[in-house]
Amino acid sequence: KQQMAVENAILDAVKKRSKNKGVGDEMQDPSGMEERDDLGVRDRVEDLISSIVGLEHIKCQIRGLRRTTEICDLRESLLPDHGASVRGLSASMLGVTLSDEAGRPRAPHMIFFGNPGTGKTAVARLLAKVYHELGILRKPKFLEVERMDLIAADQRGTIAKTREVLEEARGGILFIDEAYTLGMTSKRSRAENAGNDAMNEIMRSIDTDEAGRDSPLVILAGFPTEINLFLARHDELRRRFDVTFEFPDYTPRELAEIFVDLVHAKGFYLDETIRVDYIAKLLEEKTDAHWRSERNGRVSEMLLAGARTEVRKRIRSAQFEEQEVDPQLILRVDIETAMMHDLK
Repeated sequence: KQQMAVENAILDAVKKRSKNKGVGDEMQDPSGMEERDDLGVRDRVEDLISSIVGLEHIKCQIRGLRRTTEICDLRESLLPDHGASVRGLSASMLGVTLSDEAGRPRAPHMIFFGNPGTGKTAVARLLAKVYHELGILRKPKFLEVERMDLIAADQRGTIAKTREVLEEARGGILFIDEAYTLGMTSKRSRAENAGNDAMNEIMRSIDTDEAGRDSPLVILAGFPTEINLFLARHDELRRRFDVTFEFPDYTPRELAEIFVDLVHAKGFYLDETIRVDYIAKLLEEKTDAHWRSERNGRVSEMLLAGARTEVRKRIRSAQFEEQEVDPQLILRVDIETAMMHDLK
C-alpha cells in the first residue's frame, strides 16, 4: 500500500506539471526563474531531438529517458527522505537502470548499425548534448575513435591505449566506429589478439564502473552485416550493450528534408516555388535505391554542392552581362542541373 501511494503521488505530480506548463508558472515560484530555467532545459532537449530527420524509434527512446529523468527529479523533491527506499520502485515502474548513488536514470550502452551516411555519428554526437542537458552525463563530451586509436603493437600497449581513450571519454560518450574491426587481426601487430585485449578492457571498464556516474557511455557502430557477425562471435561483449538501434536508409523525402536543412544552415535559401515534395520526386526519378543506400545523407550534400556550383556559374555570367544576381538564392534549374550532372 505504501508503495502504491508513492507511485500515485509521483504520477499525479507529473500530470499536474504537464497541465501547468506555461500556465501560471509564476504562482508556484514568485520569481518565475526556477520554472523557466527547467522549461528552458526541456525546450533545448526537444529542439535537439527535433533536429533529427527520421529515426522516430531513436527519438522515442530519448523522449522516454527524458520523462524518466523528470519523474526521478520529482520523486527526489517530493520525497527527499525516501530516496533509497523508492529507487527500486522507480526502476520497476520505468524499466530503466538507475544509479545507486543518485537514483537518476542511466543511459544504456548502445549498438548503432546502418549503411554509410545514415547518421550514426551525428546522432551519437547529438546524444552527448541531450544527455548532458538532462543531467545523465556529467559533460557533453563526445569522443569518436576507431581500431587504430585502441590497438598497439603488443598487448601492454593496447591495454594502455584503450585505458587512455576510456579516461579521455570519462563523463561523456565514447563512440567506436567500425567496431567490428576489433575482431580482425593485423600482420603488423605482434599481438594476434590485440582486438580482444581492447574489448576486454572496454568490458572491464563497463563492469567496474557500473556503480559510478562518471564512466563513459559506450556506443559501438558499424555496417549491418559486419557488426552483426562481430557481435555473434563475441557474446560476452554483446551482453553488455542493452540497446540496439538500426539506422535505416533515408527515403527520398527524408533526403529532401536534409537538403533543405543544409541549404539553410549554409546561409542559402530556395526559390519560393521549390518544395520538399518536388525535390523528393526528383531524387526518386533520377536516382535508384541501391545508389542512394550506399550514400544516404551524402546524397543531400552532393546535391547542395552541385547547386552551389550552378549559383557560382550564374554569378560569373552576370558579371559579364551586368545583371543582378542573388548569390544566396538557389533556383529550380540549379537543382535540376545538379541532379543530372552531380548525382552519379
